[in-house]
This record gives sequence, C-alpha cells and structure tokens, in this order.
Amino acid sequence: MKVLLLFLGILICLSCKAQTIIVPIGSGADFEDNQDYYIKDVNNEFEKFVGTWQYQNGNSYITFKLKENEHYQISNNKKYVDLLVGEYQYVENGEEKVNTLLDFDDPAIMGYKHSINGRVFVHQLPNYCLDNSDPSEVKIELIIHHPTDEYAQGRLILRYLNDNGVEKLEACIYDYSILGDGSVRLDILDGNYVFIKL
Repeated sequence: MKVLLLFLGILICLSCKAQTIIVPIGSGADFEDNQDYYIKDVNNEFEKFVGTWQYQNGNSYITFKLKENEHYQISNNKKYVDLLVGEYQYVENGEEKVNTLLDFDDPAIMGYKHSINGRVFVHQLPNYCLDNSDPSEVKIELIIHHPTDEYAQGRLILRYLNDNGVEKLEACIYDYSILGDGSVRLDILDGNYVFIKL
C-alpha cells in the first residue's frame, strides 16, 4: 500500500511539473520567467487577419500574405507563442521595390524569421495613425522587416473590417528603423492604407 501511495505521489508531482501555463494574448499576464508557458490566441483573433490582402493606388500597390503560426517555440525551455506572420510585396509606380512572397510557404522560414511577424494586441493607435475604431476593438501590431537591410524595419497596425461582405484591413504603416538618422528606412511610405482581401 505504501508503495502504491508513493508511486501515485510521484506521478502527481511529475504531471504537475509538466503542466503548461496558457496565457491569453493581450491579457497583460507575464509568465516569461516560467520555464513552461504558452502565449496563446485563445479567442482566435488572428483568424480574421489570415489571407492575402492588397492595397492599390494607380500602378502602386502593396500585397500582404498573412497566416497564423501556432505554438511557435521561442526558446529551448518550452516557451511557446502564437504569432501572426507573413510576407509582402511593394510596387511603387510600376517598379517592384520589395518582394518576399516566395518565402511565405518555405518550411524553413517560421515564426520571427518571416518578414512580417508579431502578436501584440493594441486598443489605441499612436496619434499619427488614423483610428476609426472603438478602443474595445482588437487591433494587431506587427513588425515588418526589410528583406535585405537588417536595420530597416517598420510597424504595421492592422484593424479588420467587414464592409457589407467585403473584407478589409485598415493599416497604419510607419518606419521604426534602428538607425534614427534617416539613412536607413523601410521602403513603404508612412501612412494609412486600406487593403481588400483577395
């Protein structure tokens, strides 16, 4: 009997240690010091952002392809996150400036290695972003990287809309490059854009 109780006690202890702490994205809870946590999109907020989206103005356009990267391991210590990731193409006046779309389905490129990646829920946008949303509405802030210049990056804040059956993204894009002297910057001009789902 003692052996059985001892065995059950050890089994319970081991199962307790193996528990993953699930932290909802946007909850504000911080378990990053814990060795076994998972920051999860528990309400499937990312799902509405998934797909191919395009902004067009004459012969200039921006195309985003976005997908969810679930249970992405960010370290060797059983730390996981759900991410919204993707790739993009930017054409200005008929001239292609950036195109990373071929990397979208590359199995070697996952998580933070994608040109677009992130998981931050925001409710209020910076003053330089046009904000037509209610503060309770979830918007997603992502990082957008330049494919050939590691110092050039920007921020991309997305708001999902369904406009009488037409799916749209309101996007605020702005340069957030590491070198603040202006010598390095994201190719896409700072501004507010409306994308249509293709």
